[in-house]
Amino acid sequence: MDGNLEINLNKAIKRLNGRMVYDESSKFSFYRIYPFSNENINGYINEFDLKNKSLLTVGSSGDQAINAICSGCKNVTLVDINPYAKYYYFLKVAAIICLDYEDFFKFLRYVNYPRRYKYNYSAFNIRIFEKLSSTLISLDKDSYFFWYNLFQMFIPIDIREKLFTLDECEQIVITSINKYLNSKSSFLEAKNKVKKVIPNFIEGNLVKIELHDFYDNIWLSNVATYLDNYEIIKNLIYKLVDKLNHNGKLLISYLYQTDKYSCGEVSWESIYNIEQLKKILKDLELELISFKGTSEITKDTDIKDSILLTRKR
Repeated sequence: MDGNLEINLNKAIKRLNGRMVYDESSKFSFYRIYPFSNENINGYINEFDLKNKSLLTVGSSGDQAINAICSGCKNVTLVDINPYAKYYYFLKVAAIICLDYEDFFKFLRYVNYPRRYKYNYSAFNIRIFEKLSSTLISLDKDSYFFWYNLFQMFIPIDIREKLFTLDECEQIVITSINKYLNSKSSFLEAKNKVKKVIPNFIEGNLVKIELHDFYDNIWLSNVATYLDNYEIIKNLIYKLVDKLNHNGKLLISYLYQTDKYSCGEVSWESIYNIEQLKKILKDLELELISFKGTSEITKDTDIKDSILLTRKR
């Protein structure tokens, strides 16, 4: 067993046994996995030229990468401080390849499934895991051994509850915000597409790690909301702009409940203060692009979400 895999597996086992696993270097103390994105990827994905292009994106739930691949992206790198992001990405891809539309949700959805305020106690069903296990091992052996060992030692629903965040949108939101889940036909198309692209993975803090490659697109999701001050935000953005190819685009941050008329409250995180960002990033052209917010999908509101974007000229 690979050394990093053994360390990560042991930490997961401790967590499942009720022990707190804390990493002093990270605000993501317990490395909980995000099962699905809670940002409207469908709202902004067409702002980027992805076909046959390269992308650096957060690992997180894997949805950013999967949606990009389904839009023709051929070179994907996932970066995440959470070591479990890689294992979950391959589990999710194996589920896409092997399962039908309904069983995919039965296996991976837990909170607010099949409808709001409900729980799916059949999540992480062992028989479904066995159905996709051979595909998982062919995709990534480390991911297979990580999940296989946990399934041997713990009740599946305990794994789903204790290793994952319980922050899950409703079913209608998840199917609306993810291109590959919009319909049964889009899910069928995704089966072939995700087989053809095996992402690269970088484990570490994006603020601290050194990047060696260049990319056509970079997506930061909401990473900037966790950064303490404008100096850190500024340094990260310039570092990443330098790693863009000519005319490449950087998604600086996903901004919830924000548009050009309402850019957040004073108490919100620094990244929501667009006017201050314009001052510290004065030589960059910033663009705020708004679209249907995740909260708007299920409610009769006009609340928008946005992305803050810049490009390398």
